[in-house]
Amino acid sequence: MKKLIKVFAAASLLSISVASTAMAGTWKQDSEGWRWKEDDHTYTASAWKWIDSDKDGMAECYYFDGDGILLTDTVTPDGHTVNENGAWTDDGIVRLRAANPSAAVQMKKKGALLYQDADRKSSSLPGLDVNADITMDLYYDWLQIPVIMNMQMKYHDINTPNMEFLSSSIIKTLGLEKSESSFYTNGCYYSDSGDSEKFKMKIGYEDMTKHLTLGGLTGQFGAFLDNVQIAQDKDGNSVLFYSSETNGLEQYLNRFYDKVWPSLTDSDFKITGVNGKAVISPEGYFSKEEILISMIITEDEESMGLDMNVNLDYKNPGQAVTITFPSTDGYEEIVY
Repeated sequence: MKKLIKVFAAASLLSISVASTAMAGTWKQDSEGWRWKEDDHTYTASAWKWIDSDKDGMAECYYFDGDGILLTDTVTPDGHTVNENGAWTDDGIVRLRAANPSAAVQMKKKGALLYQDADRKSSSLPGLDVNADITMDLYYDWLQIPVIMNMQMKYHDINTPNMEFLSSSIIKTLGLEKSESSFYTNGCYYSDSGDSEKFKMKIGYEDMTKHLTLGGLTGQFGAFLDNVQIAQDKDGNSVLFYSSETNGLEQYLNRFYDKVWPSLTDSDFKITGVNGKAVISPEGYFSKEEILISMIITEDEESMGLDMNVNLDYKNPGQAVTITFPSTDGYEEIVY
C-alpha cells in the first residue's frame, strides 16, 4: 500500500506481549478472590498470565496483584482494562492469544490473509483521506525527548490527469513547532516549508506520481505477523491484533525515516518490539491502525532508545475524496 506513518504505553504493552502462557496450573478461590496456582505450588503475583481456562486453544490474559489476587473490572497498575472476569480487554474486545502451536499457526495464516487482503484492496483505491498522529520518545541516559507529530494526506485520481493531493504536517518538540504543507492541483505543485520558502512548479501528473510519497507504514507488517487475534467489533469491523517478528523489519522502516525523521535514515538501529491493531471495515478496507514500535539506535558507539506510537485514521475509505485547497498566492514559480 502507499505507505503512511504515545508512547506512555510502550513498556506496559510489551510486558503483556511477553507474559507467560500457562501450560498447566489450577484456578483457586478463597475469601479474597481468585488465584492461579502453578504446578510447583507457587501462585502468580504482580504479573500478567495468559490462561486457556476452557481449553479451546485460545488463552485470555489476566493480571494478578502483589498478593496473587486476580484483578477484575478495573484498570491494572500498567494502565490496561480488565473486565468483570479479569480478562484484559481493548475497546470492549477480550484479548486472546493462541495457547498451543497448532492454534497459533492457524491464526497467523488467517491474520496474514486478512491483513494482506486489506492492504491490496486499500492500495487499489483511487483516493484516500488519512490522518496520522505520531508520538515518539527518545531516551538517552537520563534524558527523554518527546516529539509529537500530526500528518494529514488527501488524494484522489492518482496517476490520472485529474489527480490532486494535499499533504500537511506539524512537528512539536522541546517547545519548538514546525509546519509544512504541499499540494497538487491543475497540473501545478505547490510547496510551503513553513520558513517563508514557498514555491510552485508546473509538472505533469505522471512525473508528479513518480516523485510522490504518500506516507510510510501501513501494510508493512503482513509478512511478519505473530501472536494474532481476530475479533469483530460492534460496528461489524474486523479487528486484527498482532505483534511482529522483529528480525528483518529494519529495512522496511528506512522509507518511513526518510520522510519523517531523515537524520535517522543512515543510523544503525535495531527493532526490539512491534505491537499493532488494525481495524478493517466490512468492505475490506483499512479503517484505523495503531502501531507501537520500540527500538535501539546506535550513533558513534552510543545507544539511544526510541518508542514510537502511530495512530492512523482512514476517513470513509472507499468513498470519494474531496479536497479544499489553500490560497495559491505568494508562491514563487520555478522550472521543473
